Amino acid sequence: MNPLFYNAVTPLDSARHLRLRIARPEHPLSFAREANLIPALVDEFELAVSDLPIAFLPGREGPSAVFVTGAAPGVNAYVTEDGLWNGGYVPAYLRRYPFIIGDVSETDSILCIDESYEGFGEEEGERFFSDAGEQEAPLVAALALSESYRDAATRTEAFCAQLHEYGLLQPATINVTAPDGASSVVHGLLIIDEAALKALDAERLYALQSLGFLKAIYMQIASLRAVAKLMPAPVSSGAALREEVAV
Repeated sequence: MNPLFYNAVTPLDSARHLRLRIARPEHPLSFAREANLIPALVDEFELAVSDLPIAFLPGREGPSAVFVTGAAPGVNAYVTEDGLWNGGYVPAYLRRYPFIIGDVSETDSILCIDESYEGFGEEEGERFFSDAGEQEAPLVAALALSESYRDAATRTEAFCAQLHEYGLLQPATINVTAPDGASSVVHGLLIIDEAALKALDAERLYALQSLGFLKAIYMQIASLRAVAKLMPAPVSSGAALREEVAV
């Protein structure tokens, strides 16, 4: 299965894609308009804490970190109708697209692209390769970002596995109610169990601290204050958006 948003993943090749160019689409983030959950990296928690609620999704291979970007499936409160980002911090997952690192063996990896991306073409934009097949600046930058993302994703997997091992996650439901009474609910999420965190022994607290994970835990807890941004409140006198995270 392809990762979220990716439809036609293929290795970037200097022969096949010699004349490929990339340009900014008119609606650059339209592909994410209906995504109310975006993969998150532990390295991003501190950068996004005031702007994006952070939670976790359960999975067969363990929990995964996500930004909650909408109060209901199919709705992204941070992407406008014009496909623009109207929040503060932009998740790295969106900034990396349409590139991704693909593994071709246990030790080798290669930069891949989503060939269905509307910004690709051979007429407009910046080229990835020179006529001699050498890497141009856009390709160098895309490779650096994709490799950085891959490394951070590995750290995030370790972080989530540690939370699971220590029993620090609990089920939660995010409820958002607007002043006009309209409400939305996001089910199936996990968040830090603060009671379990307080009950950890010194050895496990030290382990989390030494791995750099303790700060990220508190960032996740603090990020839940941003739930109010999931459903912009209509303009009205004295009206206020009410948000709640139920556990």
